[in-house]
Amino acid sequence: MKLFSKKIIILFISAVLIIILHYAGVLNIVENYALAILKPIEGTAFKSGNKIREAYVGDVDYGDLRIANEELKNKNNELLTQNIQLKILQDENEALRKQLEFYSQHNYSKLLANVISREGDYGADQIITIDKGLDDGIKTGQPIIAENGIIVGKIFLVENTLSYAYLITDKNCQIAASAINKKETIGITKGDLGLTIQMNFIPQTEIITKGDIIITSGLETAIPKGLIIGTVQEVKKETNDLFQSVIINPPLNLNTLAIVSIILN
Repeated sequence: MKLFSKKIIILFISAVLIIILHYAGVLNIVENYALAILKPIEGTAFKSGNKIREAYVGDVDYGDLRIANEELKNKNNELLTQNIQLKILQDENEALRKQLEFYSQHNYSKLLANVISREGDYGADQIITIDKGLDDGIKTGQPIIAENGIIVGKIFLVENTLSYAYLITDKNCQIAASAINKKETIGITKGDLGLTIQMNFIPQTEIITKGDIIITSGLETAIPKGLIIGTVQEVKKETNDLFQSVIINPPLNLNTLAIVSIILN
């Protein structure tokens, strides 16, 4: 106990002496030397503290930025979906408007339908399924119409609520046709490899040239005259043959068909 008291007394006396010597200016050299030694350590400690604080704040900021970026991506995806849906709706409305304009100029009984599926690729059978059938008055042989009186296919099978049609680019779809400036049937069209349309059995005496518009001739009972088939792309004519043939480009992209109509009479 006495030893502990002596230590306290010694520490007290030492502290008093240091204070006296400090104010007396005796310790200035020692203090300045000590500060010179401690100053770099203080600076290093300060910089380390700043780096720790910046790293913490950076982690917080990066987390916030990542969350904001995810929210922005989700918003962009939502807007993209809305734009696509709006574009589809605009295209369908435009196709419907053109069909109604066509029917306003002709006294045809019609039925609007949706294309619900498509089968076949280029070079293969090309078939579309529509959501109307026997219950709606659909019959085999009736034409499928798009836009301003463009024939895009022909019904070949009918069920109660569904119908199936060959597209005009299918080899099984044959249509009696003529050029727009001809009064009589001059050939029969059929699909050519799912890409174009070929019209065969055109008499050599008929003058037909690239750019001529080919239409339905009206020879078939269910298909009226004047429906647009396409435009002549190439004429194939051999001197020794009885007939000539032409390659026709369809005026529409048949892969995008969504709303069509069927002429019922």
